[in-house]
Amino acid sequence: MTLGHDESLEDYEERFQHSYKRASGTLDPESLKLVLLRGIKEDLDTLNLMSEGDIYQLPYDDIKTIFKNHSRVARNKGRASQVVASSSSSNTSIKSEIGNMLEDFKSEMLQTLALQIDTMKIKRKQEEAER
Repeated sequence: MTLGHDESLEDYEERFQHSYKRASGTLDPESLKLVLLRGIKEDLDTLNLMSEGDIYQLPYDDIKTIFKNHSRVARNKGRASQVVASSSSSNTSIKSEIGNMLEDFKSEMLQTLALQIDTMKIKRKQEEAER
């Protein structure tokens, strides 16, 4: 069983539970968790970030909570469905965003420094004029 193209992680987990109950299987919690996570083709880096480490190390209930939070964040951002991206394009997108943020930060810092230098020059000229 794998995550559907237009399926949220929360929906996937619910579908997974329903299928597991129908199959009347008895897997230990660790195996159940591994089967669930193997069905996700999405970049697991995002889930690892949300879990503050390795998502495979969390208990099943915590993984469910992360799936719910991830799905709700996706819905809140105005996405009706979750887009599944390959890790390389996802990483490229993240790197691009970070690069843009760093460029903006650098520009702001340079503007602030230039303004402070100009202010210091004006003050020095005023002090020299007063002498």
